[in-house]
Amino acid sequence: MSPPDAQNTKNEISTLGKVAAHVPDLIVYGDFSQEVPFIETFDGVLLFIDISGFTALTEKYGTSTNLESGADQVTQTLNRYVGDIVEEVLVFGGDILNFAGDALLALWRVNRRYINDIITLALKCSLKIQQDYGVRDTEVGLELRVKIGVSAGHISKVVVGDHRHQYFLVIGRAVDEVRLAQNLAKAGEIILSPNGWELCQRKIIEIRRIPNERAVKVKYLKSDLQEFDEELLYSRCTLYLADNHISENEAILRKASVLPPNAELERRLRKFVMRNVLKKIDDDQPLEYLSELRPVTIVFVNLQFDESANTLHLSKAVQDASIYITEMLHPLRGKINKIFMFDKGCTFLCVFGLPGDKQADESAHALDCAHKIYNFCSSSLMKVRVVSIGVTSGSVFCGVVGHRVRHEYTVIGRKVNLAARIMVYYPGMVTCDAVTYAESKLPPYFFQEVPLAQMKGILNPGTIYKFLGVTEKTMMFKAYLTKERSDIYPLLGRKREIEIFEDLVEKFKASPQSHILMYEGHLGSGKSQLLSEIAYLGQAANQKVVAMELTKINLAQNFFTIRTLMAMFLGIDTCKSFDARQHILLTKVRGTVAETHYCLLNNLFYVKFLASEIVSNMDVQKRNAELETVLVQILRKSAEKEIIIFVIDDAQFIDSTSWDFLDKLMVHVPILLVLSLSPFDQIKHPLCSTASRILGTMASTYVRLKVLTPAVIVQKACQDLGVVTIARELETFLIQRSHGNPFFCEELLHNLHINNALQYHIVEQDAESEDEWDSLFTTALLKTQNSKSFENKESEEYICTVKQNVKLYNVMLPPMLKGIALAQLDNMTPSEQMVVKCAAIIGVSFNTDLLLHILPEWTKMKMNQTLAALVESHIFECFTEGKVQHTNRKWDAFSLDFSSSAFITVAKAVSDLGQIIATRIKHEEAVMQCKVMGFCTPLLKETAYELWLKSQKKALHLRCASYLECDAHQCKYCGEGDFIAFHRYAVEGMLWKIDSEELRNEPVKDNVSEAASEIVSTTLRAVGSEVFNDMKNTDELLNPRVPEAFTRSIKGMESFVSIGNKRSSWMRASTVSTVTAILKKIETSKVRQGTADHDRPSINVTDIFRTEYTEKAFLTRLDEIIEILESDKNNFNNIGSCYCEEIVEFVIVPLSHHCMAVENYVRAFYYLLECAAAYLHLSNNYMAFTYLNTAECLLKSLEPTQKIISQFEMSVLYCLKGEVSYNMGQIHLAKRMEKKALDLLKKSFPLTIIGAFFMSMVEFSKHITHQKKQNSLQMANGKEKRLALLYQQGRCLSVLWQAFSLDPATKSKKFCHLAALMTVNCAEESQDEAQIISSYMEFSLCCQLIGCQQEWMKYEEMAIQRSSHLGIVGGELFIIAKVVASLAYMKLCLGSLLLASKLGFRAHEICEQIRKSKLNCSVLFDLFNSFFLRSSLSESAQVLNWLEKLLFRDDNIIGKACFVSGCLDLMLYAGFQFKPIAYCLDFVTTNAANCVLMSQNGIMLNLYSSLAIWFARLNLWNDFKEPFEQARRLVRRTSTSLTANYGFCKLLECEALWLQKCIEDRPEKVRELRYRMTKNLEQAMVQCSTSPVYYPRVYHLKAYVQLMLGNDEESQIFLATAIQNCFENYLEKNWLTISQEWWFTGKIAMEDEWLKMAPDFPVWEVGMTNDNLKICEKYRYLLKMPELDINQSFPIDKSEDQM
Repeated sequence: MSPPDAQNTKNEISTLGKVAAHVPDLIVYGDFSQEVPFIETFDGVLLFIDISGFTALTEKYGTSTNLESGADQVTQTLNRYVGDIVEEVLVFGGDILNFAGDALLALWRVNRRYINDIITLALKCSLKIQQDYGVRDTEVGLELRVKIGVSAGHISKVVVGDHRHQYFLVIGRAVDEVRLAQNLAKAGEIILSPNGWELCQRKIIEIRRIPNERAVKVKYLKSDLQEFDEELLYSRCTLYLADNHISENEAILRKASVLPPNAELERRLRKFVMRNVLKKIDDDQPLEYLSELRPVTIVFVNLQFDESANTLHLSKAVQDASIYITEMLHPLRGKINKIFMFDKGCTFLCVFGLPGDKQADESAHALDCAHKIYNFCSSSLMKVRVVSIGVTSGSVFCGVVGHRVRHEYTVIGRKVNLAARIMVYYPGMVTCDAVTYAESKLPPYFFQEVPLAQMKGILNPGTIYKFLGVTEKTMMFKAYLTKERSDIYPLLGRKREIEIFEDLVEKFKASPQSHILMYEGHLGSGKSQLLSEIAYLGQAANQKVVAMELTKINLAQNFFTIRTLMAMFLGIDTCKSFDARQHILLTKVRGTVAETHYCLLNNLFYVKFLASEIVSNMDVQKRNAELETVLVQILRKSAEKEIIIFVIDDAQFIDSTSWDFLDKLMVHVPILLVLSLSPFDQIKHPLCSTASRILGTMASTYVRLKVLTPAVIVQKACQDLGVVTIARELETFLIQRSHGNPFFCEELLHNLHINNALQYHIVEQDAESEDEWDSLFTTALLKTQNSKSFENKESEEYICTVKQNVKLYNVMLPPMLKGIALAQLDNMTPSEQMVVKCAAIIGVSFNTDLLLHILPEWTKMKMNQTLAALVESHIFECFTEGKVQHTNRKWDAFSLDFSSSAFITVAKAVSDLGQIIATRIKHEEAVMQCKVMGFCTPLLKETAYELWLKSQKKALHLRCASYLECDAHQCKYCGEGDFIAFHRYAVEGMLWKIDSEELRNEPVKDNVSEAASEIVSTTLRAVGSEVFNDMKNTDELLNPRVPEAFTRSIKGMESFVSIGNKRSSWMRASTVSTVTAILKKIETSKVRQGTADHDRPSINVTDIFRTEYTEKAFLTRLDEIIEILESDKNNFNNIGSCYCEEIVEFVIVPLSHHCMAVENYVRAFYYLLECAAAYLHLSNNYMAFTYLNTAECLLKSLEPTQKIISQFEMSVLYCLKGEVSYNMGQIHLAKRMEKKALDLLKKSFPLTIIGAFFMSMVEFSKHITHQKKQNSLQMANGKEKRLALLYQQGRCLSVLWQAFSLDPATKSKKFCHLAALMTVNCAEESQDEAQIISSYMEFSLCCQLIGCQQEWMKYEEMAIQRSSHLGIVGGELFIIAKVVASLAYMKLCLGSLLLASKLGFRAHEICEQIRKSKLNCSVLFDLFNSFFLRSSLSESAQVLNWLEKLLFRDDNIIGKACFVSGCLDLMLYAGFQFKPIAYCLDFVTTNAANCVLMSQNGIMLNLYSSLAIWFARLNLWNDFKEPFEQARRLVRRTSTSLTANYGFCKLLECEALWLQKCIEDRPEKVRELRYRMTKNLEQAMVQCSTSPVYYPRVYHLKAYVQLMLGNDEESQIFLATAIQNCFENYLEKNWLTISQEWWFTGKIAMEDEWLKMAPDFPVWEVGMTNDNLKICEKYRYLLKMPELDINQSFPIDKSEDQM
């Protein structure tokens, strides 16, 4: 070996070596002196190896929906196998000529006189390959098998191409024979060609004859013969092959791999390598980066030559063809991958869409190129007999196949095979598969379906089409809408868009002036479906609708749009002959157009009117002007009789001359033009100046289609699948992956369906359970009355679920969607691609600091410059106001951006260099100031993510997780603790970073009161069952035994920053004096059925103010705090705005995804629970529900050996599920979940009243002990684990007592009191001041609800006293704010409205200072109710004004609902308006399916009931029905919160008004309604025990019902009771006074001023006082008496109630 070679063995492979690895030695050491094309002839032996199973393997991975089954698995499997075979060939001295998909061709070039020995050597190599690699099993259960053909003889090398791209192929008899031999072989066989058999040493080869063939099957070599010496054979062959540059060093397989740098040789070799490959080599990227499963378009071109064609003819034809094909492909980024001889012809394998070359319209480009290539090769090439072209589209493996020293870039897959087969089986034409036909988006008249042929190795090829080519004649008058409107299913989610169109039509009728309605939307947003619906709706009487759809090719066709519109308008588009067209035209234009001008229509509509002398004398310009005048005349005459509506889909493809005509037309003829367009920044071709002027200046309405809401996406999925509902996990998957795009949703479902991931079940007809977890957020059913089957009305209904083995979080993107995004990604620079791919790892939105952390050796400046370029090209967007706000806007109430003015500014090409630079600098400045950015198109993120190899993704996810974990806690203003208190201490390994390498265990010791333990033991013996556990098994609970098979040691870890230790302010010991009195018994009050005052617990009003001194002192303390905060905010560094929501969005949610990606399921489960707890903290029940479902799905997907989730975390799961269930009004489910959680926490809760009695004794004893030892209690080492348990127990018990408080039974009250007391004990044992204060407030509220007045006042005072010792910084100030807010709420519930307003105002002031907007929103709503019920109307409106400003800033959907509820209250009960009824109605209608509001049953009950009252008062009973029914459904699912009780009272008012209506008009309904109302009124009395402030309203309604039923005496009793119970509720008192006068004491009939004013009430303005609003007091609705003979008995209605 030469010294340079020896030197290179010690170094890395040079760039030349990397390039040479893609080229055979035949080229590397060939002659470069000749001009192409040139031919070189030699003798040699060919070995053709075909590997069966490659296509099936790539299809197995390619059709898998699992992200884990990606390109890296295919690459590894293929290259391990092929690499071994290649290495064997190289060891035997062969040269790998090329890799033809799943086959490879090897050459031994040799002098002819030595060819017999080389044949033996090739056969020896073949036998070795069959022996060692003949069969190989793969991980996916498929076999790879080998069949081999061998030939020998004359071979010609032909080099073709130009100075940039060159290709080689080998031709000759030996090439033809080796392919024929391989075709004769079966798996495991070796076939020697006829010429090879003639030239070989027959004596030493054992063969078997093949019937009717000259080729032979080789069995083995006869090594036992004396004349066969294997060592001598090898020596001779080494000598014969000396000129072939075979390496003599055993450590070097191939000399070309260690070539020293040679610029000239490298330059020449680079011509033979694809540019995509060279780019990766130049970037020094590993070969794995070249491999991916990618959607591409394959084009096979086959040239069959005449028998008379010789080698020169072939080389000339191939050269000309290669030059032309390259010229056709290059502008459209297509590539020639290979040229090879095939079946006595030459075949070109061309590919569109390789990495870096993806284009949006590649299928259309490929077909257009194929047709042009077909025409050229058929007419211009010498000796070419038949040209056949096959085109297919789909996912294939694109990547490097082979060995490290010899490999090639190739494509493998079913679509490659299909293209080759249709090329062969459909000769003499251009054919394509159904996918190419669909993805080209070309009109169907460009294609012709051909009969299906039976093709070898292809099952179910689908429909095959012949491509006819793009010609103007073919397209004549054909541009119909391709999206068909469904007569069965409605168009979902576009109600507002359709209403805009209908409103414009009405305005157009009133004032006929040309107008443009533009719908702009991203790909797949549903523009075409919307226009199809509009085209249908526009077909009313006296309205003419012409609808068409354009494609990209129409842009270059002069006047195509107007020609087609007019042809369709005149009805000649379907005529097949010019005579028919001419006849119809005559009937249309006669009397409108002069006969002398008929001939102007000839060229436009392909007719043959006689040319007139006038027209013949016109020049072209004059003739065109006259033609336009004729068309205008035709349209103007029609416009006099009917409205003309032109509907154009994809209007960005209108040609410039058509725009010019539209400009003139719309000035002279009133036309409503409805257009759909892609976003202007995505239109690649600039709009012409006329289009810009029309869209920018003419009267227009612009509507930007936004994404569909999650509820609509789910409903659409049900519609597409034909089911009534889908599985919850499928809902979540579609919502998250479709990003609100209907087309994406369709593709995702289609992908799951074809991959057999879905299953369908018949819906059971059993009654639905109200306590099922999955029914918390009920999905709107798909099928309306119109959508049900008419043929079989009893047809079965189905639900769709996901198969058990399918992991939706690992599902790959469908090829169609991936191709769309790849087209965008491939047009970026390498730097931009790297940023996009790294950002995709983080998520749809990402932190720029984290992005810089994972970018490989990037500077911040470089990153900012790249980000600025991506922002400028609308790939990324800056979230200057925070991602959370952006997310809320994403699924806002409205599904569109709407403007009714001509504000469109069409993007124009910027030619000023200075302006370009200024724009870039502006974007860079924005990027530098922006910490959070996001993908404009989430689909791009999904696609970029899938481009990473699995190992790379795992490494990057690990870096992200490690970076984020330090911030995975509450914000510093909330204490910086876990959202599940001390969560990290309770889960093994969470105290150390995810990338650490060691786990350390800490022992946990418990300290339980001895007195409590003694009482427990006594109680257990007495009851005979376990009702309490002293937590001695804490370690076992928190640290389950981990299966050895799954145990992973994590080494070399830095200690994780203990976030919990930062909560020092939350961990203070108690500092208040010991409570001297103890609670001796549980007080209960009777709950009696009946009327009047039997329902209400006895409450002494004077006792409410028993703690007046304490409350006054507390108010004074609050004033001091507010004064200090306002005086000098700068001195309080810990005061700031809560940013927990941002932490959840950008830290904890991404962490759960990163942990899933690195397969750390323990941490993934941990963070999923944190997500759920965080969203509960943020009052978002729906998102909490979603992440709890995800956590459960993760648990189900784990193998038994992987299930190492601790009991503690399982208890957290059930606890959080119980909390969500309670919030959603599922009380029984909440109890069940919380009890299950307590069982897992070893904290038993009694099931019987006896157990509750003994447990109460235990808990009282513990409480006494805690009170006595509160200053001396110390937590043992390992306290954090113990605290985690205590906090979790307290959380469960807190939900449990609230759930029991809703049950009026005496037994439930005992359980309620016990659970609240246990909550206090858990808090006191934790020694956490915040928990203790919170538990005291809860216990006080509990005692209030069940009527234990003494304890209620006592613990409220204790909470106030304790909170007065807190500081005014950080978390302690937040605790004070929560205490004040809680007190204000409690006082509001009790009716102490003055004190409630004082406390509420101070709570608002503190929240403003510390910027706790979520809490502030709740406080303001309570404050509004306090002022409103006190009839302080000016103050109420001012509070609403504050609330509106807060909501505008924070975009809080729950707060918006509260705000709208307040606006409705002002109109219904105060007689003036803050916002008009239309605003409120629009909010409720558009947010009816909002996932967040669906979780707020109390608020929604309030809103629906208010709307129902509005419609009932105005006698709009048709409008009344829907909100009334919605409210009735919700009332069963609400808790007894203040808002829910108020909503219930409003619902009762609705029922009372409906009863009044039925008494007058439908007396047969009265009995049933009276029974239902009586029952509901009794239920309201029970529920209002938690909020006595609404007792007067219930009594008021009772009085009204009795009055309507003729019971005047009882009515007066209820009325008097209501007035007596009003206390500070002056609003109700005033209304009661009016009712009393109206019903019983009025001497003259009163006029209902409310009805007179509605809906035009006085509008509140800033600065109005109560005196200004005093006039509104008379605008109160009068509950009128029905006009009916009350002595007449009401008939019984036997029919079902329809309301």
